[in-house]
Amino acid sequence: MIKWVIITAFIVSALAEEEEQKLKWKDDDGLEVKIIRPIKAEKCKQKSQEGDTLEQFYRLTDKDGKEIGSNFGKKPYTFTLGKGQVIPGMERAMTGMCIGEKRKVVIPPALGFGEKGRERDNIAADQSLYYTVQLVDLFRPIPGDKWTDEDGLVIEVTHQIAENECRKSQPGDTIHQQYTLHLEDGTFVDSSWSRNAPFVFKLGNKEVIAGMDRAMTNMCEGERRKVIIPYELGYGEDGRPPQIPGKSRLYFDIQLEKLIKRDEL
Repeated sequence: MIKWVIITAFIVSALAEEEEQKLKWKDDDGLEVKIIRPIKAEKCKQKSQEGDTLEQFYRLTDKDGKEIGSNFGKKPYTFTLGKGQVIPGMERAMTGMCIGEKRKVVIPPALGFGEKGRERDNIAADQSLYYTVQLVDLFRPIPGDKWTDEDGLVIEVTHQIAENECRKSQPGDTIHQQYTLHLEDGTFVDSSWSRNAPFVFKLGNKEVIAGMDRAMTNMCEGERRKVIIPYELGYGEDGRPPQIPGKSRLYFDIQLEKLIKRDEL
């Protein structure tokens, strides 16, 4: 009897140790991850992967626990995984997470802000970063078609909406649009997402540049597109100084966030 009790205890201990290893690990380059709020498999519909847009809560401290920054209880930080929009250690730490999951992460300098640190956030050179992170939500795009019109307007559907769920935009409708604008060399110009306020206009009413009026026509509510607008359909030969030089091709990421049909006004 005693023998079986000892064996049972050993098995339970081994299983507990195996489970602990699943919830905590350290990579060869020093990145440490510990899952402090796991999500049960049956409740985890999808895990974060490259290309997903994540909404994240974070708390950053130094090694002594002194808080450097936090957005818990505020607006989540949004970024796309695998696009280099966050430090390498955070890219890896946020991969394979379930919505609602929370982790403690230690990011070594080489995977953080390195030898330069980040003065504006009071992060010293070669400083390790101690994070608590939570995946609030994720968006996984469903790619669609891409086409180029004869006059050079390029439209790529980066997230399509099923036809039976599509409320499609037409001239006269009111558009609530989210967008990010870059120039051809990658220079950032403007974003409505950063202001957390959509740009609102009436479609086909010449309230926006000609290329944007066309790019937003026949678009489903919730749809996302990448759009390249030639200067002839944008701000022309003069541009829009000082941010947009003359003859600039415009690179937009757009979303039709909300659609109000003209007969609903």
